[in-house]
Amino acid sequence: MSDINTVRSSGTLQLINGKRFRGELVAGETGAAFYGKGQKEPMAEWHYARMNRMDNIRRGGTASQITVILKDDTRYVFELAQGLKLYSQMDKNWVDKPVVAKTRGDILHEQAERLGQKIEVPKKHLITRRHPNRSIAGDIGIYFMLVLVGIAMVFPLVYLVGSSLKPLDELLRFPPPVWPSHPTMDNFSDLFVTMGQSWVPFSRYFVNTLFITVVGTFGHLVIAGMAAFVLAKYDFPGGRFFFGVITTCLMFSGYVTSIPNYLIMSRLGMVDTYWALILPAFAAPIGLFLMKQFMEGLPTALIEAATIDGAGRFRVFWSIVMPNVKPAWLTMIIFSVQSLWGANAATIIYSEAKKTLVYALGQIQLGGVARTGQMAAANLIIVSVPILIFVFSQSRILETMASSGIKD
Repeated sequence: MSDINTVRSSGTLQLINGKRFRGELVAGETGAAFYGKGQKEPMAEWHYARMNRMDNIRRGGTASQITVILKDDTRYVFELAQGLKLYSQMDKNWVDKPVVAKTRGDILHEQAERLGQKIEVPKKHLITRRHPNRSIAGDIGIYFMLVLVGIAMVFPLVYLVGSSLKPLDELLRFPPPVWPSHPTMDNFSDLFVTMGQSWVPFSRYFVNTLFITVVGTFGHLVIAGMAAFVLAKYDFPGGRFFFGVITTCLMFSGYVTSIPNYLIMSRLGMVDTYWALILPAFAAPIGLFLMKQFMEGLPTALIEAATIDGAGRFRVFWSIVMPNVKPAWLTMIIFSVQSLWGANAATIIYSEAKKTLVYALGQIQLGGVARTGQMAAANLIIVSVPILIFVFSQSRILETMASSGIKD
């Protein structure tokens, strides 16, 4: 590219697979090219006739982010120190750019942005009514109902925490108080003393449960994700039949499949092993169904663009598809952890050294009324892990597909 009538700027190039490269973008009268640091051959090069769209986001001063989308859906994102000059150069020489109707407000807004002037943004009110045609009494009634529903949903958790802190006399009182008058941590200390007296250490039960939960959840995530990707984005004979079988499996509870599951594990010689719990978790239909429904909303153009850039199928799945369906697999992780963490497994695991934490804590009930406080503390420990996972990931779980990518 000739140095005459060219504009240069140092910055970074980001490809669709997320990789970033430092270098220099050079724009001339016929096209543009990006040269990596210390490279003589361009990493990306295009003629203006190949361009389909170009966007510019001002970062402050002369720095800006420029996104270039070619007609073959190839996408380049640049963070440039002299982005405004580069954008103006390419826009000036882009003869066949699409004609977009602009209002006078749009033109004034662009001029103010290029000049670095402050753009007045309308102030937002602290409280904005979504339905201005609804009366204030209607709003109060709806909020009142939401408060009642919220209290009803949080009450069991508050009662569980309060029970774990109650002394024995308050636990046996009728009617039972919601919160203890004299909170104590004796229930937790007595629980650990009792578990420490077992011939199998308490840590062994915890490690068993942790291993089963982590391996089972990870395997379920990978297998369900790969199967859902094939069912959602590829057409093959029998695909609809397989998905119909998966949907049908959702109607059967674990109690219905417990006997067939035991017979299969027995034939495979996996009874009294960790795999008797882990392998069935891999094939749970809820994760595959959830992932498949989310992946159907993922734009096919995004996958095709990554394939054009040279990404293999596994790279497309792991680097493109999975990050864009993050709300789906976070929700699936909660379901899987809740199922595996709370598994008793007394019917398929016989060795005491391989039993789970829930089974060990459940044996406390055999101690009678004297261990009622310890049982309340054990119940809190059992439910705390799924609740904490949900609390730390709820912001992503509640996302919709509108925030996870472009739409076809």
